[in-house]
Amino acid sequence: MTEMYIPADNFQVGDIVHTEKSRPVRVRHIVRDKAGRLLVNPGDSDELDGWVWEHATVTRDA
Repeated sequence: MTEMYIPADNFQVGDIVHTEKSRPVRVRHIVRDKAGRLLVNPGDSDELDGWVWEHATVTRDA
């Protein structure tokens, strides 16, 4: 696995997003809107929301 610090717009299904507020979240579904908002796993208990230009640390299968 590779750890990277990337903009949210580069998240991919399968990535594990590490946040300061909660446990790591595995990306299963991504929704982006035209205004630049991004939802990861919308409607699920581990939903993350933010903006495509915000950065986060992720781990990804190499």
